[in-house]
Amino acid sequence: MTRHQLRFQLVTYLYQHLLLGKSIANIIVDEQLREGTEAGDYLLNNLYNLIDHEATYAQFIQEHLSSEWKYERLLALDRAILLAAISEFALDEAARSVIINEAVEIAKEYSSEDSYAFINAVLDQL
Repeated sequence: MTRHQLRFQLVTYLYQHLLLGKSIANIIVDEQLREGTEAGDYLLNNLYNLIDHEATYAQFIQEHLSSEWKYERLLALDRAILLAAISEFALDEAARSVIINEAVEIAKEYSSEDSYAFINAVLDQL
């Protein structure tokens, strides 16, 4: 898998977590993710990081929203994209500009019409 495909897969797992309330631990088990491959290592590193830090990352996002918005009001897909990008920032997986560009591209392809600009603006502030 390419890194772009892995990022999209990570967003997909987080979307399941946020929309369906499925625990990240259950996603890891259900998807039979294993260490030892580039794909498995990337996904597991980010998912384990999010198990430990999801609430902190959600608070970071909340702090960079306008006062009228709440994190919980954001589309689940937008939250998933933001969480995936912030996890990559924290793990220093790639250059910030690459991570932001990938998040914007995923939002352009899969989220609402204006989401990409919003996601870009939030990630630029972090």
